[in-house]
Amino acid sequence: MDFQVLSRRLADGVQLAVPPFVVRVTTSLRGLQQSFHNLYGEFDLLDDGEAPDFVIRVSGTGGPHRFFRRQAMAFIDTPPPYTPLPERMAPIMFEQALNWCVATRTFTHLILHAAVVAKNGRAVIVPGQSGQGKSTLCAALVARGWRHISDEFALMDPASLAITAHPRPISLKNRSIAVVAAWAPDMAQSPAYEGTPKGTIGYVRPSRAAVEAAPEPVVPVAVVFPRFDPAQGPAFDPMGKAAAFIALTACSVNYREFGQAGFDAIGRLVDGNPVLSATYPDTQSAVALLEQVVG
Repeated sequence: MDFQVLSRRLADGVQLAVPPFVVRVTTSLRGLQQSFHNLYGEFDLLDDGEAPDFVIRVSGTGGPHRFFRRQAMAFIDTPPPYTPLPERMAPIMFEQALNWCVATRTFTHLILHAAVVAKNGRAVIVPGQSGQGKSTLCAALVARGWRHISDEFALMDPASLAITAHPRPISLKNRSIAVVAAWAPDMAQSPAYEGTPKGTIGYVRPSRAAVEAAPEPVVPVAVVFPRFDPAQGPAFDPMGKAAAFIALTACSVNYREFGQAGFDAIGRLVDGNPVLSATYPDTQSAVALLEQVVG
């Protein structure tokens, strides 16, 4: 869509399909409008008649900050869960707000804090807290032809263990921005936002193919916890079932809400799939290890 048309529509609010959700987004901030054009250009805009799952407005905070050190804040239908950020970081504010909505208002899926990628229909869950390399590995594999399922959340059906795709801009932090740029120079990346609470953050634009394939769920064949260590050679270390179960429940953002169903789902995930710790010194080694898992 033409940027001028998109910017006018965003000022009034647009319905954006971010599979499997519909998000109503409103912003008059020029920088965030430009970011939407760059990062969400492959996503579909919907008619206003479709009821949104989430409603997010990102705007300036007003007050004295109108005149200096302009700030941006995301507003949902409850008190904002974040403190304001400088206006130039409005794209980060939006991504944080959407993450919060998915994590706290999704009641049909058991959610793991994990990237998910797939090759030939075989999906690998890559859990991990921020900074452990899951997003870097996700971007590197997508650049080598893997399907981009999600970089942040594994949305798992607790009955079937099938994972619903949620492709979004892949979030890269600090040195991983340069690593991915060197590994895949043709991947479309956002500008790097320096000075955020988590250091420098950048995003990789999802492909149209990932968006179009989103309605097709995938079934996991393995769980791999990544661990970057430049002093160690590439290696897998199988995790015991008890340790794997504990690690996966710790990665779930809504495990307790599912009660027995969540307990059973993670138990079946651990019983039916290898759970591995993958140590690697560089991106090439990491990709080679994951290729072994699906090969």
